[in-house]
Amino acid sequence: MRDARLRPALLWAGAALVLNLAWELAQLRFYAFAASVGPWQLARNVVHCTVGDVLIALTSFAAAALILRDAHWPLRRPWPGLALAIVVGLAWTLHSEWQNVYVAHTWAYAETMPVIGGIGLLPILQWLILPALTLLLVRWWSAGRATRTAHFDPTS
Repeated sequence: MRDARLRPALLWAGAALVLNLAWELAQLRFYAFAASVGPWQLARNVVHCTVGDVLIALTSFAAAALILRDAHWPLRRPWPGLALAIVVGLAWTLHSEWQNVYVAHTWAYAETMPVIGGIGLLPILQWLILPALTLLLVRWWSAGRATRTAHFDPTS
């Protein structure tokens, strides 16, 4: 990659994509629309929500990078960056869930969804847990890449 400044954000987006897709699939039964739509519409909803999750993750990453003034915060300042990413992701999600469930009626919770203050517990947990897992994946992949690069000898 020519611009190494983008690498952390791309790694963050890739890890967030995988983790959020798995989360969206796992929490489907806690939303009311899951029982009332066909498989193609359900797949569309999952893709739509996952893309939204990745955008939230990238916004959270960017906010941490701007505040910390370091695009490589997952490697250099992981804990302050993670705290910022969680705060931004959680704030966005709380607002989005309220707007979509109670104002726009874009989706609804199934009776099985536990709620806190009217907001689904699973979306709250999503933005408390997945940013930390994303950080671990980015750090793990970066450590492996550094090891691979350090052992690479182009003359052999």
